[in-house]
Amino acid sequence: MSKLSAASDLAAASLHPRSRSSFSRFFRKYGPAYLMLLIPVCFFAVFSLYPIMWALKYVFFYYDGVMPERFTGLANLQRLMEDQIYWTSLWKQALFSLKILLELPLAFLLALFLYSRLRGRNVFRAMFVMPYILPGSTMALVMYILLNPYNGGLNQLLLKLHVIDHPIQFLSGGWTAFASGMFMDAWQNFGINMLFFLVGLTSIPKDVYESADMDGATGWKRMRYISIPMMGRILQMILFLSILGTLKSMGPFLVLTNGGPNYATELTFLYIFHQFFGGEAGSNYGYGATVAVVTALMLVVISVGYFKLTKKMDYSN
Repeated sequence: MSKLSAASDLAAASLHPRSRSSFSRFFRKYGPAYLMLLIPVCFFAVFSLYPIMWALKYVFFYYDGVMPERFTGLANLQRLMEDQIYWTSLWKQALFSLKILLELPLAFLLALFLYSRLRGRNVFRAMFVMPYILPGSTMALVMYILLNPYNGGLNQLLLKLHVIDHPIQFLSGGWTAFASGMFMDAWQNFGINMLFFLVGLTSIPKDVYESADMDGATGWKRMRYISIPMMGRILQMILFLSILGTLKSMGPFLVLTNGGPNYATELTFLYIFHQFFGGEAGSNYGYGATVAVVTALMLVVISVGYFKLTKKMDYSN
């Protein structure tokens, strides 16, 4: 028995240096990479994972930020099912996403314009991207000044051109306020999409265009049969980011109208913001967490469905 134990100890002793040396080789090769990944993983855990767990917990509680939290079970979910303002905000959020029908074609046309050998094209790129670089609150204030019914630039221009007889209350009417927010969001985001389209155009080999020119394919045929198909992968991501961005947007209306008038511009994420940070009924972290979790699950379903429907856009598959 002692011989067997001695043999096992000897085998363990012989394997131990080998395992230690293999670990040291692994650490020398991959250690710096894992150490660099450690920082973003920690940030993800603190700023993403923890808030998600916090929100899941408060789905079953009532908490206003002042009084002690109170367990309410499924009361928040029941309230959500009966909340007409929330379900109306979902429809308005979907309607708001139609602004990409203006934003993406404009971004693509400008990308084609800047892809040509145009003098000063870098200046135009900077001008078009500038609205995206500026903070959303700044852009909203600029839009508010332009749409001001008393001394706003747009009303003054229309009055001088005799297009209107009296100033228009752009932000006081439901549909005009909604359209103003859509226009502002499209104005702010078309520049970054233009850059994405420009990257896609520059990634197409020039040999392909030269072959097309020899075959007589120019203008619309080049764009239809070469540019758009070969940009399939980046076009898929541009559409995804644009749709997801509009479904999460609230910035224009937070500054311009704060959801008014009479909830006409109360988009879903603005409604969530009001539940957390105080709307007409005050703060309710439990109900805000419930609305946020249910909406996030909807976005996950939309994202999965989108990639299944647009799988053919990735020509590499």
